[in-house]
Amino acid sequence: MPNWSIPDINILTNAQHTNEQESDHQRPPRASTFQYLYYRRRVCRSSHRSGPYIPQHPVTIYEQTYALKEIGAGIGISGSGKACLNFLDPKLAKTLETVANKSPTGYQCIDGFSQEDVRLRSKDKLFDMVYGTPGGGAYLCHRAQLLAAMIDLVSPHRLKLGKRVDTITKGEDNEKMVIKFCDGTSAEANGVMGCDGIKSRVGRIVAGIDNPASYPRYAHKSAYRCLVDMNKAFPVLGHLAKRQILFAGHGAHIMAYPLADCKYLNVVAFFRDSGDWSHDQKHTFSANKDDIVDSFSRFGPYMRDPGMFDTLDHPLSSFTNGRITLADDAAHDTTPHLRYGAEMGIEDATVLIAVLEQAAMVLKKGDRGISKEDALVHAFGTYDSVHRERAQWLVQISRRQGELVKWEVPEIEGDWDGIYKDTDEQILPLLLFD
Repeated sequence: MPNWSIPDINILTNAQHTNEQESDHQRPPRASTFQYLYYRRRVCRSSHRSGPYIPQHPVTIYEQTYALKEIGAGIGISGSGKACLNFLDPKLAKTLETVANKSPTGYQCIDGFSQEDVRLRSKDKLFDMVYGTPGGGAYLCHRAQLLAAMIDLVSPHRLKLGKRVDTITKGEDNEKMVIKFCDGTSAEANGVMGCDGIKSRVGRIVAGIDNPASYPRYAHKSAYRCLVDMNKAFPVLGHLAKRQILFAGHGAHIMAYPLADCKYLNVVAFFRDSGDWSHDQKHTFSANKDDIVDSFSRFGPYMRDPGMFDTLDHPLSSFTNGRITLADDAAHDTTPHLRYGAEMGIEDATVLIAVLEQAAMVLKKGDRGISKEDALVHAFGTYDSVHRERAQWLVQISRRQGELVKWEVPEIEGDWDGIYKDTDEQILPLLLFD
């Protein structure tokens, strides 16, 4: 288990002061502000992590899509993730509470191969394994609800839609970075945070277009996902439809939990795929009912098909290149088996805020003679050195967790005691981390 203690951060810089005031929807800037450009392919997955909420640093979000919409379904945030949101802005944590269902438990597992009608089990024998989430359970919600609520916190003039990055270069005076977009427009900023997802253009600029780490690899897992109206799910599953449940089995597992005040049941069915990904650059494709039935044919009696891609096989050697840094899926895309991918993006923002505020604090003193540009290089480098190991560790243990609940770990297979112990060894350092 790596040691991720964060040391005291000293970044020696110098900057100008400003007394400008911004709109009521934004935090007023303080002395020694930077200007950042924050590029998102999908704001819906991380508008709550950074951007307008960096208190000392004006930020503009450049979103690739032309309209904010969410094609995903459920998202889970733990108690520690909520604490990070509160650190970024208490309004974010409050927003999460408003739209989410609070689940007091973590994994509630049932043998998916069982031929009995598990709905008839007694309450004390309902689950084959129960693993309580450390730190107060999880907040479960629909991504679209979370996006809609959080986007209201963003000042409209700080959000630019339809902006796909083409190039990022240094300006003539070396003070600003110049970002050119595919629509022919451009922008300038002291620093760039690239959070443009698994197919990150900014990531290829940071790591190099010929670097294998610039491209995700198929993790040989696929998933069928859908939202089921609770009025249709309840007659089939009974009281199980209103619980968070994982059905485990050889080579496949199903995760289900209620959303939107139990109006819907979020269902994600994962299965092992030993072949290669055959859909070119697409990471999702349409699937039919026969595909789903065949993949889970060994399960007891009792959409859409995305492939699972991650960065485990070719991890980045650095999240940072000068005054450009990566976060969220662009830095460490992971499989969803620990339900922590979005939360690690929140951690990214938390660490970035910490190092940038340290930089701003030193800049405010104005007695070191170091430029804002050097300050950003040191700040982003510190973010990389203290956080990358943990973020890449998540990618590793998430893939293993997927194998664990599919009974694919040879020394454990379907042994519930072994599954519990292995899960505990990974979850504790993941969630109980400051």
